[in-house]
Amino acid sequence: MDHKQPIFRGTLLEPGPPREIAIKKTWPENRERNFEMIFLTGISRKRHKNIVQMLFAFSNKVGKEQKVCESFVFDFLPDTLASIIKKGKLDTTDIKIYTWQLFNGLRYLSAYQIVHRDIKPMNVLLDHANGLLKIGDFGSAKVIHKVAKSTAYQVTRFYRAPELLLGAEYYNWTVDLWSAGCVVGEMLRGNVLFPGRNGRHQLKLIFLCIGSPTEEDVKLMRVPTRILFEGRVVVGTGLSQLCPGADPQLIALLEKILVYRPKDRLWGPELLKDKAFDSILQPGAKRQNGQLVSTIITDEDIKEMRQDRGTNSKVIIITPAMKQRLDFSCDEIPRKPTKQKAKAHSSHKSPQNREVSKAKEESTQKKQSTSSEQTKGSEPPQAKTAAALTQEAPVRI
Repeated sequence: MDHKQPIFRGTLLEPGPPREIAIKKTWPENRERNFEMIFLTGISRKRHKNIVQMLFAFSNKVGKEQKVCESFVFDFLPDTLASIIKKGKLDTTDIKIYTWQLFNGLRYLSAYQIVHRDIKPMNVLLDHANGLLKIGDFGSAKVIHKVAKSTAYQVTRFYRAPELLLGAEYYNWTVDLWSAGCVVGEMLRGNVLFPGRNGRHQLKLIFLCIGSPTEEDVKLMRVPTRILFEGRVVVGTGLSQLCPGADPQLIALLEKILVYRPKDRLWGPELLKDKAFDSILQPGAKRQNGQLVSTIITDEDIKEMRQDRGTNSKVIIITPAMKQRLDFSCDEIPRKPTKQKAKAHSSHKSPQNREVSKAKEESTQKKQSTSSEQTKGSEPPQAKTAAALTQEAPVRI
């Protein structure tokens, strides 16, 4: 058992032949099933090899208070990326294999606008002997649409994107790309890429490596605070300084991922086609243990990746009904009901009712007029964000 997370190891006796399983226990705060339950159940109809798959789920009441405990049953993977890194630096071929699979899993999540929000080595599950990687622990995950506001205090600090460190509340799955980039850097370096003591120190380490952001960078990160640099603007020493001896192609790949502007972070099919992976995707490529890479990243995986246009066209809308049943699927996207505006039929109103309606209209118009005077000259949300960069209390780095 992991004492930090309520995860147990066991043996599933039936159905089928006995096999090792992992059981994760959660205690939801309310009666609704949490997002992790909904998501993991939802993908059961369309499995992805790089996303952990839930086999079963059950609940029971425990203790005097009869608190509901939900349990998820998964196939057991013996390792985490954290445990493998702790044993020593990884072979470059394995780093590339795991990097490809990690971003392939994120490609799947981004297609559904799902943000994991806690990508880190501990949540990347491995069968290291066979080279298989799966993204796990969706306890912090969320479906985020373009206009959705979300809490900035997400993601373990070492892997938190700069926009989150600066308090951005409007973000999407691109924060996972930054986190995954930090995970790749950790594989290359052998320890944490940006081990900040706190949020401010975390930012400082990022600035020292890739340079301080420009005003345009800050604006595009949609952060509510402006940054004041103590001293001169930092140029940055570069990622190669933090990862001496690392494969140059992987460093070049990281430089396309660890950038300030979320929309400029390399992702999806373009990332998976990067030349950094040429050496492992060529016919006959092998791991150090002699295993063919093609048994891990198959021709079918590559074909699926190449067919992906990277449009993020699939969107999940979580409804109350989905939170109450276990047969929900991500493929099930409900249509938005069309709102029918009721037409006013003044001819059917009595004279008294017409007077009341007229008075209400005049009152509404008066309020709207007052409101428009107060907000005259107001700016769109984007402009407000830019204005906030100079109005809010600044962050000193």
